[in-house]
Amino acid sequence: MSARRAITSAAALVALAVATLGSCALPDIRVTTPPFSGLPDGAYRGYYDGGIVKAEVEATLAGGSLTAVTILRHDCGKGRPAEAIVDEVVAAQSLDVDVVAGATYSSKVILKAIEIALTDGRAF
Repeated sequence: MSARRAITSAAALVALAVATLGSCALPDIRVTTPPFSGLPDGAYRGYYDGGIVKAEVEATLAGGSLTAVTILRHDCGKGRPAEAIVDEVVAAQSLDVDVVAGATYSSKVILKAIEIALTDGRAF
């Protein structure tokens, strides 16, 4: 094998390894709005670990409506602007809201934590 061919093959292997192992791609987080209108009044807590971003929230229900969402914990790096999404969720009474530009992954992690609170959380 010539030196030029060996270098080309090595470069191809390195490129493949970086693409496979060193990808910065974040997992896709699917969020759906659970039916919460039938849940008892109270506060529901949910936590979601998205790897590099984590969020714990408290969703408060009264009279079949979502009245507040409080972020209890948000480990996010530069995704702090995503915390504004909770106001949009309460206003829309839905998790089907636009993510915060520049903080997409943090937005989705917060939304998933709210979904978990309203599906798996317990009122207290």
